[in-house]
Amino acid sequence: MLKKKSYFFSRAVGGLANSLFSMVFIWWLQTSTKSSFVVGIAEAIFSTTAALSIFYGPIIDHYSFKRTSYYSILVQTVFLFATTIAVYQLSKSYILALICAGIVSVCDEFFNPADRAILKETTADDQELNNLISKVSNIDQLVNVAGTALSGFLLTFLISANVMLICSLLSLISFVFLFYALKEIKDRPKVKKAEAKYLNQILNGYKFIKTNYFLSHYFWSSILYSFITPAMAILLPRIAQQNGQAGLYSMFYISFMIGFVIGATIAGRLSVRVKTIGFTWIASAVPLLLIIFFSNNWLIFTGLIFLFGLMTSIHNILAESLIQITADDEILGRVLTTIRTSTSIGGPISSIVAGILLDSSGETVLILACGFIILISGLNIFRAVNKAN
Repeated sequence: MLKKKSYFFSRAVGGLANSLFSMVFIWWLQTSTKSSFVVGIAEAIFSTTAALSIFYGPIIDHYSFKRTSYYSILVQTVFLFATTIAVYQLSKSYILALICAGIVSVCDEFFNPADRAILKETTADDQELNNLISKVSNIDQLVNVAGTALSGFLLTFLISANVMLICSLLSLISFVFLFYALKEIKDRPKVKKAEAKYLNQILNGYKFIKTNYFLSHYFWSSILYSFITPAMAILLPRIAQQNGQAGLYSMFYISFMIGFVIGATIAGRLSVRVKTIGFTWIASAVPLLLIIFFSNNWLIFTGLIFLFGLMTSIHNILAESLIQITADDEILGRVLTTIRTSTSIGGPISSIVAGILLDSSGETVLILACGFIILISGLNIFRAVNKAN
């Protein structure tokens, strides 16, 4: 039995630790090295660990989801402390700090799919699973906002190493509460069968996706959509700069997160249907395209970003619920990590292309490109409606 209060608290504290760490670590690199190249290396490491998620799936499925969650957050905590020590004692050892931060990022990619898979193991029906996923997503977005705001506040009074120590302690607290929350959950019994080669195990996740009508369409739509988030991350500060107010950047980010939280709440009350996923997916392109006409009006722009976050949240939550409902338990880890790869693979390329488009053609061309990608990928989801439902 899952102790939900302890689980949610662990998720919130752990998420806050990760959010704080990602902000503070990048800030430390920037202020210490004065090099955007080094910061770019760090961002590339983080995005690459996400894009390589498909290779972690067989390991996650081989062990119980409970043990994978335990060990990944424990190792993550150890290396958070190691990163803190590297920053405290070896302030110029950037390579060591980058290696430790990379391991922290890998641990997070092991933890998230295993942690989400536990929800399926501990729920009695599909609607309860959807509600749990909605609540977890709400927590994740709220702590992201809190971590962003708190990092700026703490860095005003503390050095980066002290804030990293706080991150490490928060991660340790999260581990303790997770251990208590999952204590009464029994380990999954291992199915004894001949082990396939590692490469075949990796491909089993994709093979399962290909046999499922919804998942096969969602996989390719996710690859297309993976180009959108990095492009938006570059677009928002550009719009804030054009409006002459640096504070608008954080306002845009927070408005998106608030929309995401409200969308997650709405999604928790909806039936999990492919038609709803496809509709909200395509609908998210509307506020994005309207940005073209209101980029100089920060108030309307903020409202449109809010609506974009709301629609994005609904189709994300419902899609994740449907993925967990349709995937077999013994291959769930590989399915989740394969999908994670599809949602991340466009990141590095998109960041470069978006920057080039903004510098050479302006934001209108970039927004039109993003809107077109969303429409095409959403229509692809709609192709699965009749056969999947």
